[in-house]
Amino acid sequence: PAVAQFGLIQQGLDAVTSGKKAAEPAGSAGSAAKGGSGGGAVLASDTTYKNPARGFEFTIPAGWKLESGDPASESVLFMKPGTTWGFQFHLERMVPSFPRKASVDASLKQAKEMVGINKYLEAKRRDDGGAKKKCGVIGWEIVEAPQKNDFQRIIWQAYDGENYYMNFMAHSENKDFAAARPVLRQIMDSIKFCR
Repeated sequence: PAVAQFGLIQQGLDAVTSGKKAAEPAGSAGSAAKGGSGGGAVLASDTTYKNPARGFEFTIPAGWKLESGDPASESVLFMKPGTTWGFQFHLERMVPSFPRKASVDASLKQAKEMVGINKYLEAKRRDDGGAKKKCGVIGWEIVEAPQKNDFQRIIWQAYDGENYYMNFMAHSENKDFAAARPVLRQIMDSIKFCR
């Protein structure tokens, strides 16, 4: 079952590495923003966004900007201008028969083995939202070791009761990860379901 999501993970990897090429991608942000370079707007204050369709919210710090997508849609990318720091998510519905619990169990087992061979720094189970069918999720989270593609990430992958696969990623280039990690962790920890 864990193999089923590898194509989705690759989409996320491709999105991160393509973001590396675009120092100033086009985009727009919400009302709590001031003008910034690259056609977007820089957030003037910490801003909480909601994704009502999937029942979650997250907070992006002041000084970041929306580069592409829509927080209420199935994909979005935020970046901190002048850095390689970013946050994105991608959502995709799986078929009704997809074995989400078996996938989480197998993926977490593999992730813990990756910690043992130093490909990941951490791997843990991460569920949120309780037993509510629509908005509660089951999943796992990893923190990568420095990667050959020059990006290091915190990744939370989860499934909700309607078999939506969700991939949340906070990332930076390897050289920036130690400095970025507290803020990336803050963003990842701000993701809450059933709010």
